[in-house]
Amino acid sequence: MTLSLFPSAQIPRHKYITRMHVMDAGSGLIEFECGKCAYNTGMIKDIHTVTENKRGLPCPICNGKGD
Repeated sequence: MTLSLFPSAQIPRHKYITRMHVMDAGSGLIEFECGKCAYNTGMIKDIHTVTENKRGLPCPICNGKGD
C-alpha cells in the first residue's frame, strides 16, 4: 500500500481558448483567421501590440461569443 501526500488533489485547469492568428498585416490594419472554424475578421484597425497579435485573439465563434 502506497500513501499519497495529496490523495484527492486535482489540479485546476482553465478552459482552453481557441485563438485566431494573423493572416495579413500592414499600414495599421490587420486580418485574423481562426484555424478551427475559418472565421475571418477581414481587415480591421490594429489596436494591439505586436506580442498580443502574435499570441492571437480569442475566436468569438469557437468560444461561444458569436454574433
